[in-house]
Amino acid sequence: MRAFLAIYPDEHARGELALVVPEDADGVRPTDMADWHVTIRFFGELDGDQARAVGDAAEEALAPLAPCTVRLGPMTALGTGAKVLFVPASGAEQLADALDAAIDGFAPAREGPYRGHLTLARARGRGRLPGSLSGQPVAVTFGVTEVALVASSLEPDRAVHRVVRRFPLAAG
Repeated sequence: MRAFLAIYPDEHARGELALVVPEDADGVRPTDMADWHVTIRFFGELDGDQARAVGDAAEEALAPLAPCTVRLGPMTALGTGAKVLFVPASGAEQLADALDAAIDGFAPAREGPYRGHLTLARARGRGRLPGSLSGQPVAVTFGVTEVALVASSLEPDRAVHRVVRRFPLAAG
């Protein structure tokens, strides 16, 4: 399965983000609100044994960590050659560091520091997103009390995500 570790914004944060999501148009494909997440670590393909081992390592690494607050913003930005509209995310660096150490060997080492983001939309086809989508103000926070191991399958129109396992953080 194609897998990653992620955190999900709460309902309030999703509502605030919905205010800056562009309309579904010829060149713009908004991502599904139910799939909005901040990736902590992407693995690519894992077989069943690898997924269990990643899950066990993540559970052990995350269990002693306290809940944290993630900040989205301060504004939208374009990435990957103007093909992705995203919102920067900060506050999950400790989670990323703990998981990087725990899952060593299941994914290539991270190049540079962890930089979280939440993807709001993608360009359709080979097009680019209009520059006017970048720079929309966003100021949203949400509490993180768990991390999820997510399976992702690529469908013709979008990726379909399914939470495979959840890892609660220690009670604050």
